[in-house]
Amino acid sequence: MQFLSNPHGCEGWAGEMARRIRAFDWSDTELGPIEHWSTSLACNVQMMLASPVPMVMLWGRAGYMIYNDSYSVFAGGRHPYLLGTPVELGWPEVADFNRHVMSTCLAGGTLSFNNKDLVLLRNGKPETVWLDLYYSPVAGDDQQPGGVLAIVVETTELVKSEQVRQELTHNLEQRVAAEVQARSAAEDKLRQSQKLEAIGGLTGGVAHDFNNLLQVIAGNLHLLARHEPDNAQVQRRVTAAIAAVERGAKLSSQLLAFARRQPLSPAVYNPQRIYAGLGELLQRALGETIHIDVQLPQDSWCINVDRNQLENALLNLAINARDAMQGEGVIRITGENIILNPGDCAGKSIKPGEYVRLAVTDIGVGMSPAILSRVFEPFFTTKRNGHGTGLGLSMVFGFVRQSGGHVDVWSEEGRGTVVQMYFPRSLGEECEDACAEPLPHAHGHETILVVEDNEDVRETVVELLEQAGYTVLTAEDGDRAMKMLQAGVQPELIFTDVVMPGRVKSTDLADWARAQTPPVPVLFTSGHTRDILSSNHLLSPEIHLLSKPYSPEALTQRVRSVLAAQQGCP
Repeated sequence: MQFLSNPHGCEGWAGEMARRIRAFDWSDTELGPIEHWSTSLACNVQMMLASPVPMVMLWGRAGYMIYNDSYSVFAGGRHPYLLGTPVELGWPEVADFNRHVMSTCLAGGTLSFNNKDLVLLRNGKPETVWLDLYYSPVAGDDQQPGGVLAIVVETTELVKSEQVRQELTHNLEQRVAAEVQARSAAEDKLRQSQKLEAIGGLTGGVAHDFNNLLQVIAGNLHLLARHEPDNAQVQRRVTAAIAAVERGAKLSSQLLAFARRQPLSPAVYNPQRIYAGLGELLQRALGETIHIDVQLPQDSWCINVDRNQLENALLNLAINARDAMQGEGVIRITGENIILNPGDCAGKSIKPGEYVRLAVTDIGVGMSPAILSRVFEPFFTTKRNGHGTGLGLSMVFGFVRQSGGHVDVWSEEGRGTVVQMYFPRSLGEECEDACAEPLPHAHGHETILVVEDNEDVRETVVELLEQAGYTVLTAEDGDRAMKMLQAGVQPELIFTDVVMPGRVKSTDLADWARAQTPPVPVLFTSGHTRDILSSNHLLSPEIHLLSKPYSPEALTQRVRSVLAAQQGCP
């Protein structure tokens, strides 16, 4: 039986790294083909893959790297390049350190480090990290040390928390009471933040897979509707099903917002301008029995945000406030230019500096401390069944954090609630509202290379594009797409999923496309972007992204607009 071909119920043996290890060509390394691996190496790799702790095997004198799924997360942007790479080449910035590790452990020694500080380039820029490291020799079949097993536990956040704690407790005799209270609050918020981060990682992954499923369902529904244009019963049922898909897409979007994995298109705005376009919508949504009192400074600083998401956040907060006041009363929306000092930022996820604080205040029923501690958890709601998803505040939390800001909530039973959103001040030039003119048609004759690893999604996209008149070529991952391009295939547009298996990433395809003369336009698509397209999912203007799930009209219109922009058409 092929090595790791049967997971036997072990999640790690069926994970990403198990698949990559099986697919990797080891014959170019000292390890040789995987089917010829020694019993010792195979057993230790299998043990390592089953572990939830970040572990990496450094095999042979060169220390060829084999690691588990948890270590791939630690590796950041270096993954999956590190697989099968000698450790000194994989982490050149700490080559001397790893050389010492290899020589010590291959001689039979062990090493351990507590809170070891190293400067690593995991995502293209230097960052200081602290690590607990444990190195042990691993015996080969000849009972001699054949490799090194490393356990890598990142303690950066703990070390930074300790540094903050030490700074806060300076001159303890004079400030002991205030310092203890601040530290306690910071630790509570850190624990809450870590819990929300863990939930966010789970919900973001679920939403990504959910969007792929919705895309397959929606694409086939639209194709069915086109195949049966005169069947009223089919059209009625398809319309109902598509409406359900759209509701699912909205739920998925809210999950991605909480997980801080939604693609944002920020621009520089004055908060007054944003409210001017939102006031009428708020009043219609809240009803005539709610009065909205808006107090924004005339000289308000600008902020760099995604306008649509900020409007959604304000709308969510206003609806929550209305419900807390049982549909009657005054909701205050206020803004303030503020400067936060280091003391103001204790326990917050932001740094000292200049901020714009937007607040929504109600005088409703308020919340108990127990409820207040859970307000940002997804699906947590105090509303009765059918009157709330529990994602409103979660979405606000994710959006504000993703925008570089912070959210504070104050509430007391019987006195009401205040939700404050802090956004960093932007010194950039305020953007102008652009009116996008509709394209005259969404059909074309160009050749499009579709790169999508999900076969069901790929098939529906191909049929939709071919119905719009395009010639469509397909590749199931970045590796095959790159081989086609290097073999001379000349598409006029590359339509690629963001996250795919293989060594060639979607961004590698985009780099190839930009290097051509003339450049080949690239349209990305994804259930969520993770951190591949940009830092913190903030999209730059030159990146074109079509989020899943999308309709046939959205697909063809976006393809046409990207092609038209490349061709210099209006």
